[in-house]
Amino acid sequence: MKTIYIDAFSGISGDMMVGALIDLGLPLQAIKEGIDKLPLEGYEISCKRVKKNGIDAAKFSVEVKEKQPSRLYSNIREMLEESALKKEVRDLSLAIFDAIAVAEGKVHGIAAEKVHFHEVGAVDSIIDIVATAIGVDHLGIKKIVSSKIITGTGMVKGDHGHMPIPAPATAELLKGIPFKGSDAPFELATPTGAAIVKVLTTEFGDMPDINTQAIGYGAGERDLECRPNLLRIFLGEQINATVDISDEVYDRDNVLIMEASIDDMNPQFFEPLVEELFNCGALDVCMTPIFMKKMRPATLLQVIAPVEKRGRFSSIIFSGSTTIGIRCYEVERIKLIRREETVETSFGRIRVKVIEKRKGLTELRPEYEELKRLSLNSTLSIVEINSAISSELADKKI
Repeated sequence: MKTIYIDAFSGISGDMMVGALIDLGLPLQAIKEGIDKLPLEGYEISCKRVKKNGIDAAKFSVEVKEKQPSRLYSNIREMLEESALKKEVRDLSLAIFDAIAVAEGKVHGIAAEKVHFHEVGAVDSIIDIVATAIGVDHLGIKKIVSSKIITGTGMVKGDHGHMPIPAPATAELLKGIPFKGSDAPFELATPTGAAIVKVLTTEFGDMPDINTQAIGYGAGERDLECRPNLLRIFLGEQINATVDISDEVYDRDNVLIMEASIDDMNPQFFEPLVEELFNCGALDVCMTPIFMKKMRPATLLQVIAPVEKRGRFSSIIFSGSTTIGIRCYEVERIKLIRREETVETSFGRIRVKVIEKRKGLTELRPEYEELKRLSLNSTLSIVEINSAISSELADKKI
């Protein structure tokens, strides 16, 4: 499992994160091609080599050449949702901005939808967030672990005047994340950086057991006397990414379970809600009939989601249902090792799941959407097509 470890010994910001990803191998051209899919103008992005305390690093920069408008969170969300960005990049970018909007809304006492982005909503921060999402996708990163976040100390001047470090929105984003101040009298962890860590990272602590393949350094703007102003990221394959149970080897990961018990909603409204959850990347959605207090019939909505999409799915559930509360908890998932392949059959080339049932023994299962497609263009039913293809696949070896 391709894993990165974020070593935030000098804090974290959006440009430092992007710089470190570029240093790991993310092409600047890939960022430019992705950002070009957004309706943004009046900027220029670049990356140069710099040295911080003698350490060579990548310094990613966004030069704003024209005055940029302030944007509401709803404007930014609409921009991203309607963009031609790859779905994984779009969803991750939305999740990071959603986390910022929720935090800013909490600090200012307003709904997330009405949060007015100033410096965070400027074009440079939009680019930092989208570029980070592009980097995670391009490099094939599946797991992200981070050290404790260093925040700096003192005061920082923002649009609302001087505020303590960490700034209130940053502090809100760092809830549940280990962090501490430092001897640097500057803001080392920005709201954008804190949001990136909050959404991307599934574990905090010491560096996990990985076979390090590359180390990336992303430079910050200032030169600090007390420490190099760098973000360091280790990239490698995690050791022991599978779990051995009774002489069998399985994959494992962490997922988020989100639940809501709903007793006052038109049942027809569940359909668009479930559809939107799946469209935004839900791993599964289940609905179970239950009885609540005083024997009220209700529906238990359960969503299995990637951990980093907590904020995004919270918004979808609250806006698409009548619930006023969601239970969230992370669980470890153990699963059979599987991958997708394309194979030749008598019905043509189709996508199949290759599932490792036991060591050395695999099973091929046709994808449902492929069966559905074939049945729509055939006189055979989906059951008949599945039976015929499954018989063919039984003898195939991959």
